[in-house]
Amino acid sequence: MSNRTGLYAALAAAGAGGYYLFRAGGDPKAAKGELKHDVDVARSKAPSTDQAEKSGERVGSEAGAHIDEAVNNARTQAQQASNSASGLAQESLDKFNDVKDDASAKIKANVDKFDKTVEQKTSEAKGTVSSWWGGK
Repeated sequence: MSNRTGLYAALAAAGAGGYYLFRAGGDPKAAKGELKHDVDVARSKAPSTDQAEKSGERVGSEAGAHIDEAVNNARTQAQQASNSASGLAQESLDKFNDVKDDASAKIKANVDKFDKTVEQKTSEAKGTVSSWWGGK
C-alpha cells in the first residue's frame, strides 16, 4: 500500500480553503483575514508552555496520589486477608488438637478397660486350670 498521508493533508487544506472562501463570499483577501482571525483565537485559547507544564504536573500528581491510594488499599486488604487466614488456620489447628486429645483419652480408656478384662479373664482361667490339676 502506498502512503496516502500527503493526499489526505492536501484534501484537508483544500477543504479548509474552500470553507473560508465560501464564508468570505469568494473574496480571497477576506478569506485570508478570517483564517488569520480564527488562528489567533485558537492560539489565545491554547494554554501557554508554562500553563501546560503546570497543568501536566497537577494531573500527574493527582494520578500519582490515586495510584498510591490504590496500592495502599490493596496492601491493606492483602494484610487483612493474611491475618484472617492465619487466624482461621490457628483455630482449625486448635480444634484438631482438641479432637486428637479427646480421641487419645478415649483410646487409652478403652485399652485400660481391655487390659483389665484380659487380666481378670486370665486370672479366672488360671483358677479353673488349677482346679483341674488338683490345685486350689
